Amino acid sequence: MIAGFRDEWLGAFYIEDVRAKQIPADIEDRLFRKLQMVDDATSERDLRSPPSNHFEKLRGRLAGRHSIRVNKRWRIVFRWNEASGEASDLYLDDHSYR
Repeated sequence: MIAGFRDEWLGAFYIEDVRAKQIPADIEDRLFRKLQMVDDATSERDLRSPPSNHFEKLRGRLAGRHSIRVNKRWRIVFRWNEASGEASDLYLDDHSYR
């Protein structure tokens, strides 16, 4: 379940179906499906399937967060609370290699 979004525009995109200029048009449908997966999840196991999610626990400056891939360039990053089955502080990250 999604408990909160870091960016208001991403919450509006998912909850109210409001387009946002920050979201590339070519990933809108896939992003919406991935957000539904996170919202429906009740455990980490739910997020590991399908394997194309590339669910991972992040390290370094993003320690304590998890992510799933939208595509090769974009990912959804969030804090996961296994006890409550909630994702919070969720945001879309441009994961292009720097």
